[in-house]
Amino acid sequence: MTQISCYNKSCSKGGKYAESENSPDACQHHPGAPVFHEGYKYWSCCTKKTSDFTEFLNTPGCAKAAHNPVKPPEPVKKPPPPDVVPDDDQPKLMTNSAPDIILDRPSSDLPKTDLKVIIAGSLKTELEMRKKKMEAESAENGDNTDEIKVGAPCKHNACDAKYMNEESNNKPCLFHPGAPVFHEGYKFWSCCKKRTSDFDEFLKQVGCETGRHEWMRPSEISQKKSTCRYDWHQTGKYTTITIYSKVPNPEKCVVKVNQTSISIFVAFNGGVDTFELDVVLDGVIVPEESSVEYMKTKAEIKMRKRDAFRWAKLEYTPEK
Repeated sequence: MTQISCYNKSCSKGGKYAESENSPDACQHHPGAPVFHEGYKYWSCCTKKTSDFTEFLNTPGCAKAAHNPVKPPEPVKKPPPPDVVPDDDQPKLMTNSAPDIILDRPSSDLPKTDLKVIIAGSLKTELEMRKKKMEAESAENGDNTDEIKVGAPCKHNACDAKYMNEESNNKPCLFHPGAPVFHEGYKFWSCCKKRTSDFDEFLKQVGCETGRHEWMRPSEISQKKSTCRYDWHQTGKYTTITIYSKVPNPEKCVVKVNQTSISIFVAFNGGVDTFELDVVLDGVIVPEESSVEYMKTKAEIKMRKRDAFRWAKLEYTPEK
């Protein structure tokens, strides 16, 4: 026996019937439309609400009629009203994939230019206060106030030696000539790259190079020496690198970029500590619309993206 499709909603025969079985009340169904509102499901014709989808599907029809073999027409898509802005004019969101048309990637070896510099007011105030304090101490103690004194620590990274007398200069200095790097949960020195995820273990790593001690003077000891770390994040238009450096000195800092690479040198803690970073960028930037802002506790490098899509990482990895 030939089975015919019934297009009544929630047909009691499961949507199939034989022509000989059709009659004016053969199909129990819902003449209304399904409604999903505030967690409830129901038919507009009988409004018996439930929060369970299976129970909603099994709700018996509230009306009887003959089976309907006519398939309803596809709904016509209505054009947007005149006051709706076309999609092409809407602000473009950041996407996870590269655009269909990929522009050429400029070489990272091209000449670099200095970024536009912004100095926060709080940093200007702090630098001025420190300058006045050092001038006052110098005037009070005379010209010899900055001579190396007993107990002065060594400036070099990972060296915990202290100056006791002239004999201290003859002892070897084990230190890290590179900069600390914090990347993807790991900590290591750029000079030896012995990686660890534990910060205390990172601080205890013995230096990889031997040299002579360089002792800190009183004016330098007054600035607390600290380890510098950095991080990055992005939006649709910008990629931002944040260097967590306390009281950077903009006069001694240098940040240079081209379209695909950046070179960073940040002097902080009164210029005693420095941080260097060279990165070939995963995306392409617009140097003229990028800047670096120096604040009391950090330096923030804001790079305008040329292409508004998400960078998979900060550093570029060439395809094999």
